[in-house]
Order: sequence, then structure tokens, then C-alpha cells
Amino acid sequence: MNYFFEDFTECNYKDLIIATKNNYKFITYQDINDTNGKVVLWRHDVDFSMHRALCLATIEAYASVTTTYFFYLHSFMYNLLEDEIFQIGKEIIGLGHKIGLHFDPAFYNLDVNETLRFYKCLSFEKKILEDLFETDVSVFSFHNPDAGNWISFDDYKACEMVNTYSKKINESYYYCSDSNGYWRYNRLLDVINSKEDKLHILTHPVWWVPEKMSPRSRVQRCIDGRKEKSGSIYDKTLVELNRVNVE
Repeated sequence: MNYFFEDFTECNYKDLIIATKNNYKFITYQDINDTNGKVVLWRHDVDFSMHRALCLATIEAYASVTTTYFFYLHSFMYNLLEDEIFQIGKEIIGLGHKIGLHFDPAFYNLDVNETLRFYKCLSFEKKILEDLFETDVSVFSFHNPDAGNWISFDDYKACEMVNTYSKKINESYYYCSDSNGYWRYNRLLDVINSKEDKLHILTHPVWWVPEKMSPRSRVQRCIDGRKEKSGSIYDKTLVELNRVNVE
């Protein structure tokens, strides 16, 4: 299988955004009912790296397009309540992009049939994001929807948020995803050049890096960056407190 490692670079991302803009009108989930002509819904599930998310958000803002970033409250790689990460989130919004909730039913051990508890947990996390970033959150995506068969939950809305995996979207839009660091269905460039009128594109910022590398190497790059940053924060704190940094 050709995993197209060369596709997943910042430079190529710029080219893909421009190619898409030349063929499609970028819309958000708030505009989903206004879909005249060829349109694209482009979303990012931010599982690993807010820094990578900001990089892509900046590229998109430079191209004058708007996408939606889904923030994940349970990531083991970033904390939205950490000052730097919070500021990155604000900066992504400040660039004109929308945010959504990346919701993980497994965190609550939810069963797909537990409708009332699902709505309670979903509403709880929606309020956290809205209060934290002082903005409306009107769309959500499931984290690992195949686990627990949450892909079968296809209602258009829940807790006044659009469900990205809803039947309405799935039946109306051609889907393309980079999950796990490679194209799950068709290569994005081929999809952009196809005759499809409505596209739904999912990208994960962690996969898009300065140079060509394997998916596992991209994840390791993120891990190493997080490790180095955590160490520098510790060292800086001791300097500020005039404490001895004992090796």
C-alpha cells in the first residue's frame, strides 16, 4: 500500500488548501443548509497537538478560508487549561476559525443506548468549552466512533450541536479522512480533482509536519516536543523562584 508520506507536509498542505479553494467554496457546519454549488466542510479533530493545529489554522487564514477545530478535553498530550494551550486555542479562534467539541464516550463508559446519560455528558463538555473560550459551540464529533458502535448514532443534532457523523451529512457529502496518518479511503488530491459536489474532509493536525516522515515518527515528534516543553517549564519555574535545580 502506498501511504503517500510526501502528502503530509506543511508545504503540501498549503497546496491542498489552495487547490480546494480553487474548486470549492469552504463552508462551516453553521452554513450547512446553504450549499449552492460545490462546497467543502473541512474539520480537524485535535487529538494530539494544539501547536500543529495553530500551524494549519495559520496556513488556512493566509488562504482566507475557514475550517472547524474540534478540541478534545481528554487528550493525554495537551491540556486546554494550561495557559499556553489555552492561548493557542484563543489564537485559532482569533484567526477566524470555528471550534467544536471532540467528544469521547469511552471516558464515561457510555453505551450507545444510554441516551439520557449521553446527553448529560455531552452537554457538560459543551458548557466547559463555551465557558472557557467564551464562544458558541454548535457542532461535535465523536472520538474513535467505531469503538462502542457510536458511528451508529446518526441523529443530526444533539444538545443543540450538529453531529458530524449524522445521517444527513453522511448521505450528502463525500468523505475523506487522514485517520492514523494515511488516507483512509481515497487520496485527498484525487478527491479534490473529482466531480464530487460536496466534500466532508477530516484532518488531524498531528500528521502535518515540516518534512516527510512516517505516521509513527510524526507522533514521536509530538511526544518529544511535549517532553522538552514540560522540562523547560520546570527549569524556568525554579529560576523564577530562585530555587536550586538539582540534577
